[in-house]
Amino acid sequence: MAKANQARESTFRSRRNNFLRQIKGDSALITAAPARLKSRDQHFPYFQDRNFFYLTGLDEPGCALVLRGASSGARSILYLRARDASAERWQGERIGLRRAKRRFEVDEVRSIESLPDDLDELIKDSKRLHYTPGVDEQLDRFVFNIFQNATAPRPRCPTGLEDARVILSEMRFVKDRDEIQALKHVADITTHSFAKLARQLGNFKSEIHCARTLEQYFVELGASGNAFDTIVASGKNAAVLHHEPKHQPLWKRQLVLIDAGARYRGYCADITRVYPAEGGFVGAQADVYDCVQRALSAAASRVKPGTTLNTVHLAACRELTRGLVDLGLLKGDVRTLMADGAYKKFYMHRTSHWLGLDVHDINPLFRTKSGREKDSYSRPLVAGNAFTIEPGLYFDPNDKSIPEAFRGIGVRLEDDVLVTSSGCTVLTEKLPSLRSEVEEMLS
Repeated sequence: MAKANQARESTFRSRRNNFLRQIKGDSALITAAPARLKSRDQHFPYFQDRNFFYLTGLDEPGCALVLRGASSGARSILYLRARDASAERWQGERIGLRRAKRRFEVDEVRSIESLPDDLDELIKDSKRLHYTPGVDEQLDRFVFNIFQNATAPRPRCPTGLEDARVILSEMRFVKDRDEIQALKHVADITTHSFAKLARQLGNFKSEIHCARTLEQYFVELGASGNAFDTIVASGKNAAVLHHEPKHQPLWKRQLVLIDAGARYRGYCADITRVYPAEGGFVGAQADVYDCVQRALSAAASRVKPGTTLNTVHLAACRELTRGLVDLGLLKGDVRTLMADGAYKKFYMHRTSHWLGLDVHDINPLFRTKSGREKDSYSRPLVAGNAFTIEPGLYFDPNDKSIPEAFRGIGVRLEDDVLVTSSGCTVLTEKLPSLRSEVEEMLS
């Protein structure tokens, strides 16, 4: 265990060193997320800022990381709360300065109370300060005040403020070995939990009963919690993209859409499957399910280094459009229907999102060879990229223009994918999506 922890700390140190190399002679201030009040004396469960966690692995509020670039003598200084017996009796044990010095491979550890007095000296002679605005409003005001001088720039202080997330988004875009291990493990936790739950669907009293049981399975297998709010949507509720589970019974002959993921060591899984509450898929349910599953396979087959998420999306849309024509729900030539976006009536979201420390992970901008700035969906994939593939079809239960057999059906299938040097690995492939395999698993 000690060797594993030491290896992890070396990973965080390597990330900080990478960041330091990129800012050269500049300085950086990366802050932890503050604790947030829910109501009166009740706080929301604490959730660390993902960029701060990426560089430190520290999961406490009241912390900050100062990095000084190489031209001023590269240094990393971690600020955090001192031990406080009275506060810890109510809120739990803190790491404290002494233990932090032993655990974290930083050059120096200081009390967070000293940061305001230290910062001017720490960023002296830096041309730019790299900062993550919007994380801590109180610290935002303090940092912005450094640059608010009505007469002239302050001597030897930075004259430029840079968003540190520009560099961090590039770093987080390609997963390192430690991240890949965590993503594989959290995918295994989630797939095993889904499989266990699916075999018991007939025993659950409601959507919310099903959702909370799945979350219990995550924790039993070592997860720290959920990657996002679990979706369990039965019957026509599945046509609502982000349905919140209710005390809605899981009726026989209805489909149940489950979209959920565990969180492990900060990393997220995100899986969607659709199961019949009891028995098998029947009639239009089976037809829609097969159409979406073919789109899932078509999209996954396009994943390799050099392609883009836009290409993956188009592959899914093309297969969905072809299926909708075969089902008589769209009429015309597939190419023309694709150009017109006819599928968007039944499929209104993108096929993929990046995956990592956030379930909708950081989305770096990039510039083409011509210098044009574009979003990362147009960026060529490289080994180490992780994302989801999640095509779906949703039929409004109140739309009389849709044949009655299809109204209220919602099917989405989602897998987690890691790009490799030769293609891709489907991290969630242990959980079957092919209808015949699903029905066999449930029998």
